[in-house]
Amino acid sequence: MELKSTQPPNLPTEAKYIAENLRESHPELNQPPQPPRLWEKRLKHVVSPVRFLQNLILANPQDFHGRVYVTPELQDHSNLTARVISVASLFNAITNQPLLFFAFKDFGGTAAILASLTLNLLLIKFTNDNGTAVAGRKYGNQSWAKAGAAAMIAMSVLQSFAAGVGMEAMNNRPYLAELKAREEIERQTENLQTIPATSEALQAAQREFQQLQGEFAGIPRENPNWDTLHVQLYGTWGERDRDWSQVPLENLPLQQRVFRLERQAQAIKEEAQQAWGEKLAQRQQLGDDVLFLQQHLPGAFARHFNEDYELTSGTEIVRLAVVSLYQKVLSLDVASLGFPLFFFLLSVVTSGIACWLTLAHAQRQDVQMSRDELVSEAIQAQVEAWIRAADDGSGENS
Repeated sequence: MELKSTQPPNLPTEAKYIAENLRESHPELNQPPQPPRLWEKRLKHVVSPVRFLQNLILANPQDFHGRVYVTPELQDHSNLTARVISVASLFNAITNQPLLFFAFKDFGGTAAILASLTLNLLLIKFTNDNGTAVAGRKYGNQSWAKAGAAAMIAMSVLQSFAAGVGMEAMNNRPYLAELKAREEIERQTENLQTIPATSEALQAAQREFQQLQGEFAGIPRENPNWDTLHVQLYGTWGERDRDWSQVPLENLPLQQRVFRLERQAQAIKEEAQQAWGEKLAQRQQLGDDVLFLQQHLPGAFARHFNEDYELTSGTEIVRLAVVSLYQKVLSLDVASLGFPLFFFLLSVVTSGIACWLTLAHAQRQDVQMSRDELVSEAIQAQVEAWIRAADDGSGENS
């Protein structure tokens, strides 16, 4: 059998061929660099803030693979992964904006908008950067990439819940106002039931009675002050069966004074409860708890509502939105969830797909190859071989 000898590649010829192709495809490489013109400088001043904002809110597809060896297919898939992450982040930002705005609402209109937008942009950047960290997974930094994946998933879950709360706070504000008014009415009812029947005069009389009663118990019967203290506390022995109802309050013995003040305080409490019960009956006829609060508890209304019958505290709006969602979920009232449930599910789907796609993209073989140092060294060695071959060929021709 005859063996055919394999000819080694003609490296000088191949190197020249590559150089000629580069010159033909990129003729600008043969021209010296030109200084930027005036309109280019002005355009740069306009484009720079746009690029800064773009880098802030959009994931960079170049960060989703390495620089060693990038195929057109890998570039396209990195672009797709970056777009999915950016869309999921922007969707969460839009649905979270109402919640963030209400959280800063107490700052004032303009300040609340600026603070909420700034925080929202930071959350977008945080989510995108964690997606980039996941995509940068390779041997030697897997723990770092796992931390990015955990942060991305946790942020997506949190923002999905915030999306539901934000939509409830934005779209169901009349109901939240009714809920707050109902809480204030129920608090007033509970206070009237549990508040002790007392008054400042009763408390003063009770303190004086207890003090003198202690002194009276500490002296013997033979003490000349015994009779005096007994009269101050209980009256004379002959008055033990007396009807004290017609005696002025200031002339009553301390014990009887305490008894009368207790009855008066209890009567005042019962009168207040009866009057409040009559108002609650009117509440059913009125059918509007916010208006009822304004008419019968103006102090509570002024603390929590403005002249347009809207809640003034952003923190309270968010709290009530959480309470409202909790009550609806607990009662399985799916129909009333409406927009909050819809946007919550959309956020879960978009965020879940973004997390899943990023993790799958990071584990691809071509992505790993694009970051492999051994591949980089092999390519570098091949390029250096071409350069040396080109130099040798040019020397021989000369």
